[in-house]
Amino acid sequence: MSCDANIMAGLLVSLLVCVLCSCFVATAKLPNIVFVLVDDWGFADVGFRNPAISSPNFDHLAKTGLVLNRHYVFKYCSPSRASFLTGRWPHHAHQWNLPQSDMAGTNLNMTMIPAKLKAAKYSTHMVGKWHQGFFDPRYLPINRGFDTSSGFLGGGEDHMTQEAECAIDYWKNDAPDPRNGTYDAYNYGDDLTDIMNNHNVNDPLFIYLPLHNVHAPLQAPDEWLNIYSVNSTCENRRTYQAMVSVADNVTGYLVQLLKKKGMWDNTIIIISADNGGAACGGSNYPLKGCKGSFFEGGVRALAFVNGGLLPESRRGESTDGFIHIADWYTTFCKLAGVDPDDSGTGKFPVDGLDVWPIITGENEKTQHEEIVLGYNFDNVYPSQGAIIVNNYKLVVGLQGHGCDSLMWSALDYPCSYGPEGPDCDPYCLYDIVNDPTEKKDLSKENPDMLKKLVERYNSYSKEPRDMQDQGYHSEDDIPKDPNACKYMADNGGYWRPWKNI
Repeated sequence: MSCDANIMAGLLVSLLVCVLCSCFVATAKLPNIVFVLVDDWGFADVGFRNPAISSPNFDHLAKTGLVLNRHYVFKYCSPSRASFLTGRWPHHAHQWNLPQSDMAGTNLNMTMIPAKLKAAKYSTHMVGKWHQGFFDPRYLPINRGFDTSSGFLGGGEDHMTQEAECAIDYWKNDAPDPRNGTYDAYNYGDDLTDIMNNHNVNDPLFIYLPLHNVHAPLQAPDEWLNIYSVNSTCENRRTYQAMVSVADNVTGYLVQLLKKKGMWDNTIIIISADNGGAACGGSNYPLKGCKGSFFEGGVRALAFVNGGLLPESRRGESTDGFIHIADWYTTFCKLAGVDPDDSGTGKFPVDGLDVWPIITGENEKTQHEEIVLGYNFDNVYPSQGAIIVNNYKLVVGLQGHGCDSLMWSALDYPCSYGPEGPDCDPYCLYDIVNDPTEKKDLSKENPDMLKKLVERYNSYSKEPRDMQDQGYHSEDDIPKDPNACKYMADNGGYWRPWKNI
């Protein structure tokens, strides 16, 4: 064979390989992605950390999966959700906990993760609690990237009746859902069944399951209460434990549906709390603080990962790699082959980073220079917030401890508030790697490190303040509609969008 013929043959072989590779890439199935968010779930409120809790599904998923020891969130509900959905630090999205009648919501300029995944032909569904604003129809889940949504639009409701303040808050896609009067988690199970039954297995799937449990009001059906003996603890705690069991059951049911559909092997599922357990409700043992504080008990979430895509080498393991809930935005985009960039006018760029190397064990060190847990929060405390830089954490302003200042053991649950210890006024400094329970404040004995973190924290003052929290720096600043309840009463008695801005 001549030299020219050899070259031609080599080119043909190379071309064939390229064609085969491109065909493989084109037909390779994108992973199914599931994110379960459990509301107000305490760090110790799961069976594998506390034998007083019955949570067989959570326990199995954690023990055969990867436990995320350092998974950070905001100190309460709505901002954690905004961080997850937009990939931003909370103060770059918002740090409010929106009441029903507030005329605000997560920045419409930001592309939420379901809209990103739809660009890769994902089927996208949400079941549960929205809490991202709904006064204007543009804020509804189906207008932010979800193909379907069901659940409720505000931040909390009666689990049995779905009443919230002056109206019923129950919504499906673009209209009120008439199924109120049933324990909400039961309806969520039905909705998950419908989603899975109607799903084409050839399409990639994204399910966002922000459960209402274990958020107040503390309510559980008798069949779940009866798992726990009447005299085992105080009644509120017993109800809370039953609510964890309900959340466990719904999550386990979703896993069964995925397996039955033959989708589990190509799925990654993340289960996380949105913040720490509430004072005198959840247990964040051994962490300090609770929901509403920037101490670890408020912002370090119970979280773990499972699914067929989790490498075998990571099963039954845990990681101390630092992850923020905003990181899942970039991670999911990368898994789906979508550009995570969301830069543009009227919004901060995405803060979240790809944490897949932490999940696989390729590189367990966070790539963040710092993690901003909260910044310059609320006019009541002009400097309240927290930031992590390497091993060190700066906590700014008064926090409040709630019941968690007692530092109880997992089984010795107190049913009353205890005395509060020293607070952070103006600063606390902790080495949270070597002192994860934040017992030793280093702010006085390590002034150089304190100065460094204060400077990093204050560097965010150089950002446009009218963009941080969308210009509303206190919940009192957010416009409210005094006629909202009348509108709901005049329009069927259900919460719904009532303004077109």
